[in-house]
This record gives sequence, C-alpha cells and structure tokens, in this order.
Amino acid sequence: MPYDTTMPRKPAKSIRAPKQRNSDIYRFIDFFVRTGEKILNKKPVIIRGKDGKLVSYALRRLSVSKLETLAVWFFARKKKLQPLIGTMLSVRVLDELTREMNKSSFWKEIDMLMDQYYPRQETVSLWKPFTHADITDMKEEVARGMRKI
Repeated sequence: MPYDTTMPRKPAKSIRAPKQRNSDIYRFIDFFVRTGEKILNKKPVIIRGKDGKLVSYALRRLSVSKLETLAVWFFARKKKLQPLIGTMLSVRVLDELTREMNKSSFWKEIDMLMDQYYPRQETVSLWKPFTHADITDMKEEVARGMRKI
C-alpha cells in the first residue's frame, strides 16, 4: 500500500482573517496614559485585554472625545483613586459623575479642566461632552460586559 493511503493526512489549516483592530481603543488608551502622566505625574497601569474590552464597551455608547473628557475629569478630580481604566468606568465613579453633572457649575469646570490640560484652538460656547443618558448607557454596557468576563 502506498504511504499516502495508510496515513491520515492533517487537515489544512484554515486561514483566518486577522482580527480587525479598533484604532479608537488604542487612541483612547494612549490618551489615558498620557493624561495620567500629565495630571498625576505617574504612569497609569494598563491591564492588557481587560482594559481594551472595557474601552470597547464604553465606545459603544460614547465617542472617543467624550471618553477623553471623562478621563481628564477622572484624573483631575479623583486623584486619590487608582489611575486605572476599570476604576474610571466603575459604577461608583460614574454615579459620582452623574451627581456632579447636576451641579450648575459642572460644565464650566469641565471646560476649564479641558482648557487647562488640552487647550482648544477655537472657542466653543458651553460644550457638553456627555449627558445623563450617555453615562447610564455606558454603565449598562460595561456591566453587561463585566458579567461576560
């Protein structure tokens, strides 16, 4: 008997398309690290895999620019907390953010923080980066994602 017929052949490896990478996730994580270094003078720890998933869940509800604004607020106002993406997207921090949004001076404070750390080239009148609905949607999406992990 010929050799080919007696030995089973290995099935050909299926060629999988490479995973599409979401550049928004990388962009936000880079921004998070740079902002942490700028505001806290120490580099935040990024947990590979977990933080990327958390950011992808958050990006389903908020744009990158809104998440960046949230990161600046988090680093500037929550200096005693650990500088982690998971901490920033935790329910307690987002609940605190929701309470802060009810204050009349909140959006002026956000504008001031953004201008202090990342000055704009043009002036925009009272810029609101996220709403209560955005925060609630993001909390629900992150909670759903965390239950899957």
